[in-house]
Amino acid sequence: MSIRPRFVSQILAGSKTVELRRTKPLVSAGQPLAIYSTLPAGAIVATARVARIERAPKRDLWNARKDALGVTEAEFESYFAGRPCAIGVHLDTVVELDVPVSLTQMRTMGVPNPPQQWMFLRSTLWQRHLQLHDLAVA
Repeated sequence: MSIRPRFVSQILAGSKTVELRRTKPLVSAGQPLAIYSTLPAGAIVATARVARIERAPKRDLWNARKDALGVTEAEFESYFAGRPCAIGVHLDTVVELDVPVSLTQMRTMGVPNPPQQWMFLRSTLWQRHLQLHDLAVA
């Protein structure tokens, strides 16, 4: 999952637990994911699990989750301009990697380009990634 560095920092600090998306991702609760911090970091910096996916009218999502979104109301409104609904990807079990996986390393693992939003890794790549960082293989 590609996320801007500002929001990655908030996720790692625990102040942002819901990642916003305009479209519903093809993931489900319990699914593991790698958090790719976009440039200038350009690396996988953490792992997490999807706790749940929430789709709601924009105003409802803002009112219920504003303290977990890491954005101002103006940023929220701008991001979802022209859309009736908002998607919140609730994250849990966030683990920061001791050593980020750089884009160069990702390429040696068969990932030619950084993900634009989502990229699905083959199970073997995910397991290898977790083993490299001494994380439990799920």
